[in-house]
Amino acid sequence: MRKDEALPSDLIIEPLKLKHLSMLRAENNSKYFGIFQILLCKKWFSSLESSFTNLIPTRNSKCLVAVERNTIIAYVLATPSNRRGTCWSISEPYFIGKSVSFSRYNLLQNLLRKVLYESDINTKSFLISINTNDNQNLSVIRQSGFQPLRIIKYWNRIEGYKYRKKEFKEDFVWEKLNEENSQHIWRLEQARESINFRSIFDRQWQDIYEKANVLTGVIKTKENNIIAGLIPSISPQYNYSLELIRGLAWDERLNKSIPERINNIKNSKNSFYIETTSEDNKLNEILRKSNWEIKEERILLGRSVWKRQNGYKFKSIETELLTNLVGNLQQQPELPSTMQIGKIK
Repeated sequence: MRKDEALPSDLIIEPLKLKHLSMLRAENNSKYFGIFQILLCKKWFSSLESSFTNLIPTRNSKCLVAVERNTIIAYVLATPSNRRGTCWSISEPYFIGKSVSFSRYNLLQNLLRKVLYESDINTKSFLISINTNDNQNLSVIRQSGFQPLRIIKYWNRIEGYKYRKKEFKEDFVWEKLNEENSQHIWRLEQARESINFRSIFDRQWQDIYEKANVLTGVIKTKENNIIAGLIPSISPQYNYSLELIRGLAWDERLNKSIPERINNIKNSKNSFYIETTSEDNKLNEILRKSNWEIKEERILLGRSVWKRQNGYKFKSIETELLTNLVGNLQQQPELPSTMQIGKIK
């Protein structure tokens, strides 16, 4: 898919506008009316932010809609992944109508093209995630220049598990995110990531602290060392979706401290999920033994124009699994990554 390819004549892809609300008055689309009203307000705030990029960080989403014969067929959202707006996350397409002339494959192709080449998003780095079983959309995303970065497991507490209030032992302390521990946990995150991933996502410790909520925090030892934490997700797919992170070297104390923490959280939200990377067998085994189960697996992919222009390639964390998922689409030779799977035990 090249930048200079034209859209089909019957398909219009454009930023969300007030006129699109009138297209949703049909009974089958009425449930999206409120959603689009909120998105339209965010668009106006986003436009204001764009006018003061040096003063106000860009934080609001942009919405692009695909219209065929005055009917909205699909839309995607693009959202800043960090407070500086140097990396944006693109959502999966939301299909709200049935196209007469175009397949979902074609619609996603054109929506991605619009976001990457013709929108007013002032960045060269993008993230997108897709379910590991969605081979068709994965094919389109790969053709758009995205490379696999990691596979994420989304864990949810097993239904029927009874919450029991239990105090921490003296060996461990749970501390909510603050400015100081956000810097420490950010360093743990940076140490485990490849240079490719860090350059695309470009997260700073302020991004972690700014998105803190009632469930985020760190696990500290009695020696005041941070050994793990629950931090805001890189690519959240659910409300209260948190990433479980730890240092490169395995600390045996995590076998006790993690179950004590995650099962000491009163689950008042059905959408509370914990994320782990698929290659971290230690963390995955702890969650499995702590009455948590995998609800979904997704591939996180990244795209950076600057990286591609200078000949860099991204290396998958799990080459064999991604090769099976992507099939023949992964045609370029891969360069060694700074992250070695064998280091995680």
